[in-house]
Amino acid sequence: MKTKKKKVFFDLWKTLVTSHCKEPVWNLQRAIGHNLFSPDDGGDEVFEPDDQFLRFCLTTPISDRDAFVYEAARRFGRTTPTSTALREFESILRGESGCVARFEDVNATLIGLQERGYEIGVISNLWPFPAERIFDVNGLGAFFDRKNRIYSYEVQHRKPEPQIFEAACRAIGADPKDCLMIGDNLEADVIGAQRIGMHAALIDRPGDFAEGSLPAGAHHLRSLTEILDILDKEEQQG
Repeated sequence: MKTKKKKVFFDLWKTLVTSHCKEPVWNLQRAIGHNLFSPDDGGDEVFEPDDQFLRFCLTTPISDRDAFVYEAARRFGRTTPTSTALREFESILRGESGCVARFEDVNATLIGLQERGYEIGVISNLWPFPAERIFDVNGLGAFFDRKNRIYSYEVQHRKPEPQIFEAACRAIGADPKDCLMIGDNLEADVIGAQRIGMHAALIDRPGDFAEGSLPAGAHHLRSLTEILDILDKEEQQG
């Protein structure tokens, strides 16, 4: 990647951090009873995740927790959420933000990029609630200026929609061709970024993708630190 300006963006979940609280959005969907069905045979209730509900959660800029749940219930079939749903949402958010951990390769990668003069940012599909805990309490914010943290709920677009990548490039003052996006999701992070002309790399810690299976020009990383050697070589060749 030959660059005039050194800009590297990261996805957040499963790229920089992980949480033991799985699928909090679907837990809220269950709590308000959306797409929750009682089978005819009298068995356990059946739950069907709804992508439109996911999009609402990731692109709605309501930071008050009760107001968020009331709006979710209004839009998805229930006029008023139950008090149980409100309490359950509080529990969901405590679980999501209370068990966040950085991957072991994160600090060395971020420090290495900063030492090399790269400006770094985050592009995340995120609802309004865990960001303070992740960046301020857990210390990840020391690496990322607030203006370089692009959240879907603020932009009101989620990856892989082009608007969120375009907003990130504007925020950091760079042309897309001078930016690199690193994330764990092939469609949302790699293909979405490439569509607007950004460079891209897939972080594939589990080894789920075969070598050569990524789109042309995308880097395949098994550890985040591998990007340092890749960028060093491209700088030497450039």
